[in-house]
Amino acid sequence: MKKLPLFLAGILALAFIAALPWYRGWQPASQNAREGPAPMAGGGAGRMAPPFSLRDISGNSISSTRFAGKPIVINFFATWCPPCRQEIPGFVEVYNKYRGNGFELVGISLDMDTKGNLPAFLTQNRVEYRILMGDMATARAYGGVSTIPTTFFVGKDGIIKNVHIGYLDKDTFEREVRKLL
Repeated sequence: MKKLPLFLAGILALAFIAALPWYRGWQPASQNAREGPAPMAGGGAGRMAPPFSLRDISGNSISSTRFAGKPIVINFFATWCPPCRQEIPGFVEVYNKYRGNGFELVGISLDMDTKGNLPAFLTQNRVEYRILMGDMATARAYGGVSTIPTTFFVGKDGIIKNVHIGYLDKDTFEREVRKLL
């Protein structure tokens, strides 16, 4: 009789181990090929920014072609991420300063279970730049974004000029934006 609980515990452990890659977003290589471009090596600086089509928080489909010919910063973030929360007020300030120069800032939210928190978070932080709901295919296309925040600086020519992984203070962010203008 003592062997049955041990057997069940072993089965549960194996199920957990088997489910972990699926939970973390892993997919077989053959499925990745159908969903979009392969991840960029070396963070993607110097390469063309991958195209995307994502929904904004109102449900409208927004294509990256809308930003063609403009300097754009793409920031992958989540509302539950402390460094993301810390950098957003600086992003708002810089965006408001340079948006009249054609500068675009797009936040791609990787909130999955916490999507419901997003509207209040945006209002509380006075975020006026475009926020899109991210997905695994877009994160993979941008080099397999696995750390947030991750910020891509894209020139008017569509080439990724710089990639910054982790917290970005306002002064550094503004310097990078000015290089794009």
